[in-house]
Amino acid sequence: MKITEQNFVSQMIQGNENALEYVMLHYGGLVKSVVHRYLYVLPQYEEECISDVFLAVWNHASSYMPQKNPFANWIAGVARIKALDYKRRYAGRLLETSWEEAGNCIGKDVMEEIALIREEFSKETRQMLECLKQEDQELFLKIYVEEESVETVSAESGLSKPVIYNRLSRGKKKIRRLFSRT
Repeated sequence: MKITEQNFVSQMIQGNENALEYVMLHYGGLVKSVVHRYLYVLPQYEEECISDVFLAVWNHASSYMPQKNPFANWIAGVARIKALDYKRRYAGRLLETSWEEAGNCIGKDVMEEIALIREEFSKETRQMLECLKQEDQELFLKIYVEEESVETVSAESGLSKPVIYNRLSRGKKKIRRLFSRT
């Protein structure tokens, strides 16, 4: 069967590998540009991320809803999420290395790029948390960014653990609802 713009999604859902090839040919440039936008300072991870995007599209083609948005928007959203995941993964590795060790191992340009990544990551985090009340933003920062235990936050804030878990759960639902691409 010939793969066309009208049938490539249904063919991917049915497991037709030619449909994935069609997506790679027609949407590869878009995926590459989105991934590059987020990983331009980490070019060694771009190809791997692009491959992961197409694997995710292949595995989750059935979750695409054409009535919600065009396929180009959906695949761009998948690429954005994957690229941000890669950025977070790389930032996590940086946190395991002291700044002195990192400074000795890598050059000044890379250190500046790392600072830019952290700044961009912090900005995106702040933007996502802006939809929450101030006290909930503080909870998220303490629990997920500063990695404090719920017990410590409970003792400091005077809130019980169930209240903290409830606020975190509601906040996550709100963030998912506002920032979900699917």
